[in-house]
Amino acid sequence: MNEEQRFAFDTWGFLVIEDALSPAQVAALKTTIDEKGPDLHSQHSDRGGFDRSGFWSQEFVDLLDLPPLAPLLDEIYGGAQPDGLPAYRIDHINVHTHGKFNKDLAGGTIHGSNDRLLHPERPRELVTQYFERDAATGAFSNGLVTVAFELEDTVCNGGGFGCLAGSHKAHYPVPAGWRDLSKGVHPMVTRVPAPAGAAIIFTEALCHVTLPWTVPNARTTLFYKYTPSGEAYSGPDKLLFSPFGRVFFDPSDADGWQRADERKRVLLTPPPQAFVERKAQLAAKKGTA
Repeated sequence: MNEEQRFAFDTWGFLVIEDALSPAQVAALKTTIDEKGPDLHSQHSDRGGFDRSGFWSQEFVDLLDLPPLAPLLDEIYGGAQPDGLPAYRIDHINVHTHGKFNKDLAGGTIHGSNDRLLHPERPRELVTQYFERDAATGAFSNGLVTVAFELEDTVCNGGGFGCLAGSHKAHYPVPAGWRDLSKGVHPMVTRVPAPAGAAIIFTEALCHVTLPWTVPNARTTLFYKYTPSGEAYSGPDKLLFSPFGRVFFDPSDADGWQRADERKRVLLTPPPQAFVERKAQLAAKKGTA
């Protein structure tokens, strides 16, 4: 990160990287999404959102580890590793597009929080959305972090990504009257404009929201969601909904695609089984408490 990016991410909880995607990449991604149909919404790996071979097209594989973004994510997850491999993994991918999700969207509900501040009594495995910075080393530590790729222009008053800038450091929950944007957008909500091809990187500890969509064209946004290599946000309970019998991506999902290098295979590696089992046990225990 440069000085401005480091300040922005630490202070506001998000970054906007313009021209993360070329016009050709944007066009190819939109073509594939249009071919798949209008009502995609959430495409968790455990819900069979991608073909059994792993991904819909080469462009989706490339998004895993784009050169303009990889150094930023490396720093967000504690700094570049000595072997050059990432210290994080892809947890799941969502696609928000035209159709039911965004047609005449009145506004979403503010979600996300720094649960480690709001609920310090909970085990780490159950509060994976957090943000920290080591004052001594300057290194970041993050749980779930999202890269949102905008495939259409989003402007301040037309809709798109919004947040409560700086709320990743909040010790208090969002006031109830601010949450539902269909009832009005509180002036404290930051409207984040982003042209087509831009990537918005944000920690999920940041309170964020989809703004009311008021322009004629459809919104198409791809959300690539990462966690530290040793953790997972998605839980084993989602196996109940998986048509493939597994929740997480696998390095074999890169087979047959171009540029399927070691970094991408590391990103596709599932979390340690011990973490998954411990999270399941803690969740079950919480549910019976």
